[in-house]
Amino acid sequence: MPRMSRPLLTVVWLLAAGLGLPAQTAAPRAVRDAGPPLSTATDSELPDGDEVWASAQQALAAAGTELEKARALVTVVNLQRRRGDYPAGLAGARDGLARARQLGDPRLQVDFLYLLGRLYWNLTDYPRSLESHLEELKLATQLDDPALLARTHGGLGLTYQRYGRDEDALQHFRLGLDLAARAGDVRIRSSLLNSLGNYYLGLGQLDLAAANHEEALKLRETYNNRRAIAESLTNLGLIASARGDPARALDYLTRALATFETLKYRRYIANTHRRLALVLRKAGRPDEALAHLQTALAIADTLESAEVLAEIYQEFALTSEARGDLAAALDYQRKSAAATEQMRNEHDRQRMGELRARYGAEQRELEIALLKRDQELQQAENRRRRAQNLALAGGLAGGVVLLGGIILLQRFRLRTERRLHAVTEHARERAEVADRLKSRLLQIASHDLKVPLTALNATAGLIAQEAGDAPAVRRLAGGIQADTARMRSLVRDFLEAAAMEEGNLQLHAAEHDLAAIARSATDSLAAAAGTKRQQLTFVPAPGPLPAVRADGERLRQVFDNLIGNALKFTPPGGVITVAAGEAAGWVYAEVRDNGPGLGPADFAKIFSPRQRLSAQPTGAGEDSTGLGLFIARELLALQGGRLEVQSSPGGGAVFRVQLPAAARAGAA
Repeated sequence: MPRMSRPLLTVVWLLAAGLGLPAQTAAPRAVRDAGPPLSTATDSELPDGDEVWASAQQALAAAGTELEKARALVTVVNLQRRRGDYPAGLAGARDGLARARQLGDPRLQVDFLYLLGRLYWNLTDYPRSLESHLEELKLATQLDDPALLARTHGGLGLTYQRYGRDEDALQHFRLGLDLAARAGDVRIRSSLLNSLGNYYLGLGQLDLAAANHEEALKLRETYNNRRAIAESLTNLGLIASARGDPARALDYLTRALATFETLKYRRYIANTHRRLALVLRKAGRPDEALAHLQTALAIADTLESAEVLAEIYQEFALTSEARGDLAAALDYQRKSAAATEQMRNEHDRQRMGELRARYGAEQRELEIALLKRDQELQQAENRRRRAQNLALAGGLAGGVVLLGGIILLQRFRLRTERRLHAVTEHARERAEVADRLKSRLLQIASHDLKVPLTALNATAGLIAQEAGDAPAVRRLAGGIQADTARMRSLVRDFLEAAAMEEGNLQLHAAEHDLAAIARSATDSLAAAAGTKRQQLTFVPAPGPLPAVRADGERLRQVFDNLIGNALKFTPPGGVITVAAGEAAGWVYAEVRDNGPGLGPADFAKIFSPRQRLSAQPTGAGEDSTGLGLFIARELLALQGGRLEVQSSPGGGAVFRVQLPAAARAGAA
């Protein structure tokens, strides 16, 4: 058996040292980062977190074989995730997964898929987190390793919990505990107990939460993982605070803080100071709370984490309010909103960087394929020339007759190639003409339909006015108007989609009141909501909102599409709410419904043209072209805005229209 290099032995020691994952809860929030560990060993951690990180990097740099590099990379990525360096961890996990697949090592693939699932979870990309953990579950099931399966179910439980599917989360946590017991792995069992305790803490079931966290603490004390012990103390402190026992809460949190300071885990230190401030504020000691927050802020400034800053600023605002300093409370609330917006922008940039990387990889693959094809063509040409030279030499040796035959054969080949090229070019030109003709016919048909539809609608209006007391006539006229309105909407969608695809969409920007446009669209669709016994309401902002610079007619079209979709996919008797507001220089209006919601598969195609989603219309005669959301997002993007979606299966959906305030838009 070959000897391991010293850095690789360090990596194995680090894995045995229990590079586990911290805890998580919904509300109140516990330690932010949760999940079962990557190892089942029982050694304690190194005393200095910076030394652990330096050793892991050294081991990766010194790794000789591909297998050694992949194993060392598991430790590095896990540490990056715990240190909060999520983009670097994500890149490392993808690289490691590619190496593991190339090596054909399913166990390493499971490790990297687990890390990918947790990193996507940290970045709030829950669909990809779920996708990674489900792929991990498939491989772990094939390996039939109870410890690996227990860890996988723990990751799935945390992801389902963030989806709001509490029953699925609880089922995975319990499966994981059973598997950890079968494997005899106390580390994974303690981590799953910690996750289950946070699950109950988030539901407010304090007795169950305390029982699980106390059992997790006892197990962690048996293998002396100081970081894990400190996390359990933190969670027990939060439970004590929720029970109204500030003295015990402060004792737990102070002990946890001492451990984190010894390990030099700055993120944990900052968060623990913030939690101490929360307990002191609730205990009526805001001045002491303020001192802890100032310490937390000084540490957080070195982390480059908008998430940690947002939470500290939020607690600053609550503490300042408790001290009666309302001006400071307002200032910290604004800082919290700005940090939250920065966090959202960082997520957007990460997604853009990921798309660029994927695009670059595809381009490189395409270039490689083209180079290979050129090389093959060059080799074929060289073979052809050699054959021609040999044939020519044979012809010279054999006589003029053979040479003449070669010339005739060459001419025939050239004529055949020219004829084939001409046929190919002709076919390509005909295809392009047919495609242009299709688009043109669609535009002509859509445009020419507008006139008779408008006339038909006007005629129906006259019938309704002259109907007198004939209810049947008025009902028929109303049906004509409804049908023509729907056909006009379809025509408009087809025209808009064609214009966007050709880059010919015209916009006329001016300053508008976004809330007024949203209210107008709500009022105009109230009758349609009434026919399905749905409750459609508009909730105005608490105060006046800044104007936005955009095309008013296009904005109205966006709201018509979004509210129309909510009415279409929400069952009879449902509730649709349209609300307006302002946040961090952006003016928004959102459409919220309690319909069937969207699943992970829907998010992959939600804004693609002519794509049908899993939800189905709930009224008779209702249908969907698959263009509404595509048009809405494109119209907003062309005007400097954006369309955000929040949804989960069975939990309804929220579509938020955001545009920069006019002053900000002008400054840009």
